[in-house]
Amino acid sequence: MSATPSQSDSLLFVEPSPIARRLLWHLFSLGTRRVEREDRHERFEKPGAHLFWVQSGEGELEYKSRRFKLRRGKEIWLVDMAKPRTYLPTPGRHLNIVGFRFGGPGLEFWHEEFRDEENAEFTLEDFKVVTRIQSELLRLVRRRPAGWEWQVHLQITEMLGRLLMSRDLLVSPHQELPPPVLRVLNAISANPARDWKAKELAALGKVSYSGLRALFQKSNQGTIHGHIQRARLDQARLLLADKRLSIKDVAAQLNFSSEFYFSHFFRHHTGMTPTEFRQHLKG
Repeated sequence: MSATPSQSDSLLFVEPSPIARRLLWHLFSLGTRRVEREDRHERFEKPGAHLFWVQSGEGELEYKSRRFKLRRGKEIWLVDMAKPRTYLPTPGRHLNIVGFRFGGPGLEFWHEEFRDEENAEFTLEDFKVVTRIQSELLRLVRRRPAGWEWQVHLQITEMLGRLLMSRDLLVSPHQELPPPVLRVLNAISANPARDWKAKELAALGKVSYSGLRALFQKSNQGTIHGHIQRARLDQARLLLADKRLSIKDVAAQLNFSSEFYFSHFFRHHTGMTPTEFRQHLKG
């Protein structure tokens, strides 16, 4: 990797090595940015994430048809760089944001698990950990000691682990799920390619749809629709990895009415077309 400072902000831009791109969490840039006016970013050409927090000032983040209030505190925001996003300082004020942009294998699964389309904001009570990790990343990028790319990977892994724990996503395997929820999850897992309908899942769960939806929320399982979409998306990635199948074949196996609708579904959830995804697999 090489690190290049930005002229306008206190940013370091990083060029990941080929092995870091393929195997590790790797940085694209890190540091502080001063936002004085509306700052819109189009989708990044490769899968990536921007993890940041507010150092000073206030404003809003416009992301996936939602607006998140940006202010200094114990909050961190994580956004998918494959989606357009806009940073908006409060009129008459500036916004200083600190953080880093990064990528890595399987990043799309993290975006899905965090469900950042619903809530891109995380609250971390022990915020000193965040500043410690940022300081260590800056040290590694500037000094580049032996094995520094691996150390960068470990620091980002720790940060992501903190985000997981803040959302209680590392659920104990002994936690019991309500029988209707378990029956529905098992059915979706057994046939992920199926275009499941709400009524048939409620019938499998032996409850009303409204009752099933309430049980999902109460047991921290997100939404029924979200589980269906993630299962189909995981299956789509597996099928696209098989070069013997055309994109039309994949669409048919996933019960989409056409290749067009499948491509629209895939790009909506990943930020890439099926063809771009296959090119990404080649590295």
